[in-house]
Amino acid sequence: MEVEKAEAVELWCRETLPKVMKIVSVRLPLRDLINLLLVSPWINRNLVSHPSLWLVLDFHEMSDAGNRLVAALSLPRYQNVKHINLEFARDIEDKHLENLKNKCGNSVMNVETLNLNGCQKISDIGIGFVTSNCSRLKVFSIYWNVRVSDLGIRNLVDNCKLVIDLNLSGCKNVTDESLKLIAENYQGLQLLNITRCVKITDKGLDMILVKCSSLHSLNLYALSSFTDAAYKRISLLTHLRFLDLCGAQNLSDDGLSCIAKCKNLTSLNLTWCVRITDQGVVSLAEGCKSLEFLSLFGIVGVTDKSLEALSGCCSATLTTLDVNGCIGIKRRSRDELLQLFPKLVCFKVHS
Repeated sequence: MEVEKAEAVELWCRETLPKVMKIVSVRLPLRDLINLLLVSPWINRNLVSHPSLWLVLDFHEMSDAGNRLVAALSLPRYQNVKHINLEFARDIEDKHLENLKNKCGNSVMNVETLNLNGCQKISDIGIGFVTSNCSRLKVFSIYWNVRVSDLGIRNLVDNCKLVIDLNLSGCKNVTDESLKLIAENYQGLQLLNITRCVKITDKGLDMILVKCSSLHSLNLYALSSFTDAAYKRISLLTHLRFLDLCGAQNLSDDGLSCIAKCKNLTSLNLTWCVRITDQGVVSLAEGCKSLEFLSLFGIVGVTDKSLEALSGCCSATLTTLDVNGCIGIKRRSRDELLQLFPKLVCFKVHS
């Protein structure tokens, strides 16, 4: 009897327990997982013994996040954590990141993703502290932080050499010097978001376009100071799939014709690119035949001629088309639109 019981337990541990742990790791939020630890010593022991359950620390929108982070990383089960999310977390400052470095810096050696979006009390110094042990970091995001400057980016590139996804959206104090550092150190960069980084000029963007040729996503939303010459050099990014140029007031038809050489583009936002006319959109349609998303919102210089060109070249792929405010494009019924764009699921037109 005892032998049969032991064999049953061994079989359960070998075959059933891994399946249970896989389900737990995929479906349970961190808070629920931690609550499970309190159910029984047996459950605690089995959960803690599975490293795959403790690869993520998610404190987004939580209070007292700084102390929570240091306390968690001090626990043995988080020694191999790979993803840390502090998006809009409260009560996290440079001092907490200094404590992390001094008390449990080794716990972040395997971190690949670090999200500090909205953590406005973190400065350049804090970035230096938190990245000093993150040599394997690949994804770094610090959206909406006006304290971060070129010094913070210097700390990042000095400490983390493998970054391929970088979000600096809303970091209004970074300048061309930051883009120079990024271009020189992250030539394998794949995603870059510099939305509303208003101190950046053509010079900084040029360095990115020349050296970061692997980019497949570039977000230049709400940056109206670039010249048409800079936009033309976007054509260097032959792998580009996503491009946001919302508010690019200096973009001309000639500039858009150059961008049309990025033949892999699937998503393009041209909202409020007010200099664009049918000429530019026709060139775009002829060059980028894999477009799935296109916004021409607010562009009064485009007419049905643009719609016809897009239908002729992109009808097999285009699913979302926004021509709200394009007063030169006439209304059409749903059936008429589907004849032009059979894959269309979202079409926005002026009222």
